[in-house]
Amino acid sequence: MLGAEEFSVGTIGDATPLALILPRNEHEPTALIGRATQGDARAIFFLDDRNLFKSFECAGNSHWTGLQIQGVRIEVDETSAFDPERQWPKAGCVLRQSTQLLAVAAGNFQSSRGTELVLLVDDLAPASHKAAFSRWQISLGQGFEKRVLHSIDADK
Repeated sequence: MLGAEEFSVGTIGDATPLALILPRNEHEPTALIGRATQGDARAIFFLDDRNLFKSFECAGNSHWTGLQIQGVRIEVDETSAFDPERQWPKAGCVLRQSTQLLAVAAGNFQSSRGTELVLLVDDLAPASHKAAFSRWQISLGQGFEKRVLHSIDADK
């Protein structure tokens, strides 16, 4: 359950990073709002089956709406870690590099040209090497208050 102060309702164009979007009906997406790696535009990373792991820049987009949950955390399953220098992560994985955590998208929503990256978290402690993870989750709160809102397994 969500407390009244833990969510709002609006368009994906109004949502700010790092927000989880949850649907109110079958036509709305489950998605994360992050940032495009080129420039500073907001980008959506879809988590629902219809557009699974696709992305596009969404600033000003009023087509899709849903519940907006700010303040979510990304947690990785450390047992799913692998070296992205040996095997590039497939769509749905997250990549930790430098000071960032990025989602690997299955290309842009309008095309399917390879993979693209969506910035989820920045300003992390610097890392000299990279790690990718195929299993991760989106949670809200900490300790006894923590709730897992969505889990991702890119290997499924």
